[in-house]
Amino acid sequence: MTDRRQLEWLWFSAVLGAGAAHCGQVLALYGSPGELYDAVGKEDMSGLLTPAQLRRCETLTPQRFEPLLARCERMGIRVLCLDEEDYPARLAPLSDAPPVLFCTGDVSALSQPAAVAMIGSRRPSSYGVEAAALIGSQLAQAGVCLVSGLADGLDSEAHKAAVAAGAPTVGVLGTAIDKTYPAINRRLRSEMEQGCGAVISEFAPGEATGAGGFLLRNRLIAALSDAVCVVEARQKSGTMNTVNHAKRYGRTVFAVPGAIFSPLCGGTNQLLDEGQAHAASSAAPILRHLGIEPAPQVACRRERPATPKLNLSAEAKAMKKALTSQAQGLEPLAKAAGLSAGQALAALMELEVSGIAVSGAGGQYRRA
Repeated sequence: MTDRRQLEWLWFSAVLGAGAAHCGQVLALYGSPGELYDAVGKEDMSGLLTPAQLRRCETLTPQRFEPLLARCERMGIRVLCLDEEDYPARLAPLSDAPPVLFCTGDVSALSQPAAVAMIGSRRPSSYGVEAAALIGSQLAQAGVCLVSGLADGLDSEAHKAAVAAGAPTVGVLGTAIDKTYPAINRRLRSEMEQGCGAVISEFAPGEATGAGGFLLRNRLIAALSDAVCVVEARQKSGTMNTVNHAKRYGRTVFAVPGAIFSPLCGGTNQLLDEGQAHAASSAAPILRHLGIEPAPQVACRRERPATPKLNLSAEAKAMKKALTSQAQGLEPLAKAAGLSAGQALAALMELEVSGIAVSGAGGQYRRA
């Protein structure tokens, strides 16, 4: 039997539209989506809803969302309504909480006792990647849920650290729940969902979204967390947009200090300079803020795997000489090694399997 309550929440979500800026205000006056629906055509709502929202109130009905509810059930997508026990408790009190969230994976990841958002550049430096891996691993090993945007770059490093540690993690999408962006992270998403992680979106399966969807999801990344850790970010970036939401919600912000001459660290260093963030060169200050005693750390960098003794091809040996500690793209590496693009890619894959090369964001490689 179709759940009438869920249909009313889906109707309410569609009426308000993406972002749900005044969800709390409407519910404070009407109590529930059902009460709002019953009042349509009987009360003047022009002072509460926009003209577009009023039109949707009058043209949409809860029954219209029966196919969507059935589709979610077929696809294994949980529909979490604001009044449900499994709806994230950190989100529920907010005035702009999404009336409905769509979720795949382990829904319990949304209600962990300690959660930290790890955010940063989609095109990080090797320093940023290493810092994210270190701090993410330390947080995950302490049982902290890592929240991020399942994007390329440092978001991915946060989720990977959680998966490796068997810790909960939440990926917040700026796209429809059935779309993974970038597509290269489909495997990572699957690993999260098969472990103790969850992926959520306020956009229904098949729903078209634009660039604004990613800005809207930034508020959810901040709201789902007890603290936000900015690993590496430019002064003007989507990462800093998330920081602004964190401050709006009263979340504590941490930032990893970076090179003063690097534009990639301009945002994080500015946060520290202006006293808007606490410095975090490890997970220790974040864990203390959460009331978790950090475990002793024996190293401040990731352990480098020993290079296996393998018989490398001539191309792989040439590529090994071309690799440096600074991440580089395929084209300059191929040129330095004197290889074609196809030979270079095969050589890099051979070196990565051997533990000699490490792949990073944007298809870049560096020496392990």
